[in-house]
Amino acid sequence: MTSPEQLDALLTDLGLQVAATFTAVCGDDEDAVIRAFGGDPAQARIIFLKGCQELYDDTDFVLVSRSGPTVVVVECNNFQGSREEVLRPLSRLGRTASAFWNVNAVSQLSLAEDGLLSSVLDMIVPEDPFGARPDAWEPLLEGLTLGVGGSWGAGLAAVERATGARFDRASAQGPHRYVPIEEVPRYVLGQGLVDSPLLKREPFISYLAELGPAVMGRMRRHALELALEHADLSTHPLAVSTLTMVETGDTSTAERDRLRHELDAASDLALSQSHALRGGEPDEFTPEWERPSDLPFRRAVVFGVLAECMAAHQPDTTGWLPDILSSLVTAMTGDDERTQEFWMVHHLHGAALRAG
Repeated sequence: MTSPEQLDALLTDLGLQVAATFTAVCGDDEDAVIRAFGGDPAQARIIFLKGCQELYDDTDFVLVSRSGPTVVVVECNNFQGSREEVLRPLSRLGRTASAFWNVNAVSQLSLAEDGLLSSVLDMIVPEDPFGARPDAWEPLLEGLTLGVGGSWGAGLAAVERATGARFDRASAQGPHRYVPIEEVPRYVLGQGLVDSPLLKREPFISYLAELGPAVMGRMRRHALELALEHADLSTHPLAVSTLTMVETGDTSTAERDRLRHELDAASDLALSQSHALRGGEPDEFTPEWERPSDLPFRRAVVFGVLAECMAAHQPDTTGWLPDILSSLVTAMTGDDERTQEFWMVHHLHGAALRAG
C-alpha cells in the first residue's frame, strides 16, 4: 500500500489536492466503466494525468487507466464517482471504492459491492457511516487517520486497500484515456428508500403516479404540516393564521406584513430559548434530538419558514407555497414515523423538480 504521506505528495504534484475524485473498480472492462460514468468509449483520446487542470472547460470528463487488477478513474474537480447512480452500476462489474473531496472540505469515502452501497462516510466526520453494511470500511481503515489530523491521502490509501489499485507515480505518469461524460440521471429514490412501506399508501402512491410540477404544491403543504406537528405548532394561532391566509389568498399587504413580523419575532424568541437551554446541557447527549433545547429550535425553524411563506405570498393566489422543504430540513430531527415521512416527501419533491 502506498502511504498516506506519499499519496498526499502525489496529489500536490498533480495539482489535485484541492478537489478530485479517485474511483477504482475491480475488473478489466474499461469500456463498461466509461459507460457507467456517462461516457462513450469511442470518444476517448490519450492524455497524461499531470496538467489535467488545463483541460477545464464546460465539459465534464474522466481520465481512465489500469492499475493492477482494477480500472481507475480520476476526476479533476468533479464528483461523479461519489454518486450512488454511478457507484452501484460500477459495483456490478466488481468491488468499487472511491474517495472524493472538494475545496470546501466536503468529502466522501464510498465502498460499493454487488449493486449496493455497502458503506459511505465523510472523511472529515467519519463516525456515522451508512449503507447496506455501514461497518464494511472499518477493517480497511485500521492504522489510517481520518477526521481531525487526517488527509485525503488516507482516503486514497483506503481505496487501495479495498480494491488492490495503486496510486503511485508510475501509474500517474502513464497514459490515460480522456473521455467527456454526461451526468448520469439521478434515481427517483435511492437505496434504502425504494422499498419503503410508505410508498404503498397514499399520498405517496399518487405522488409517484403524477411525479412532476403538478404535485409539488401538495408535497410542500404535506411537508409543512409534518413540520408543524413535529414542532407541536399545529394549533398555534400564528400557524393557523398563516395557513388560513395561504388557503384563502384574500388578505391585504398590511395583514401579511403584520403576520410576517409576528412570525419573525416568534422565531427569534424560540431560538433564544433554545440557546438558553443548550447552555445548561451536557456536551454529550445522545440522541441529539432528545435534548430539551431541540423542541424550541424546531419551533424557531418552523416559525421562520412560515414567515418565509408570508413574505413570498402572492395576492389573489390560493394554496400556493414557495419551495420550503430545504428550509424545513433542520427542524426534522429524530427517527420517528413523522420524520421518515417528511424525508420521503423531501426526496420525491426533489425528483418532481427534476422531472419538471
